[in-house]
Amino acid sequence: MRNLIKIIWLIYTLAGLDGFSQSYDFKVRYGVIYAGSAELSYTLVDGILKSSLTIASSPWLSNLWTLTDSISSTYHLETGRLKTHYKAIHEGSYHRNYMVEFGDSNQVQINDSEKVVEETNFKDLPSLLYDLSQYQFRDGDTLQFSLWDGRSYGMLMLVVEKVGKPKLFTPFALSGWKLTPLSSTDKSRENRIQLALHLSNTRPHIPLRIEIDTKYGGVLMRLEDP
Repeated sequence: MRNLIKIIWLIYTLAGLDGFSQSYDFKVRYGVIYAGSAELSYTLVDGILKSSLTIASSPWLSNLWTLTDSISSTYHLETGRLKTHYKAIHEGSYHRNYMVEFGDSNQVQINDSEKVVEETNFKDLPSLLYDLSQYQFRDGDTLQFSLWDGRSYGMLMLVVEKVGKPKLFTPFALSGWKLTPLSSTDKSRENRIQLALHLSNTRPHIPLRIEIDTKYGGVLMRLEDP
């Protein structure tokens, strides 16, 4: 099934076809407990990538503590720039919603308030994962991105590592490309997010594992294999 997904995605990418849709389902672990699910979905229409990522706690955990976080955005593929970013945070009693619109200049509108930012070529987590799916990685490379999350952004630097076949003492290790954070700026620490990724070996690179550090602890997303 995983190979079929890659073939279909590659055909649409090479042909430049619009109307392409793809989604991935993940199991979610909070700390040491698998107690949630997540869905990452993409739709490509007229050169605009519409993407969403939703993470939700399991029903049994929701009786004690509820988590439902979501990001939806539109991203212009040719220019590599976000057009809109909407983030809804519902973590226990903490609720926040951010609607962000990006102009052609350094003006950003956040919940009807304008803000001037230093950067312009922002990505959020869903659009970053899509862009990385098309990368030609090299072992040892360092990648840098302006990552928008909620109401602000930070510079994310990821070190690329090629992971080979499972070894004798790690028979269940995943092969592919491992991207781990090198450092973070004050702004990204203020956002309280760190990101590590494990992507499949060949393009388009499928996200096999996503690790996010939030203000409430670590979240691990592992791709479900149908």
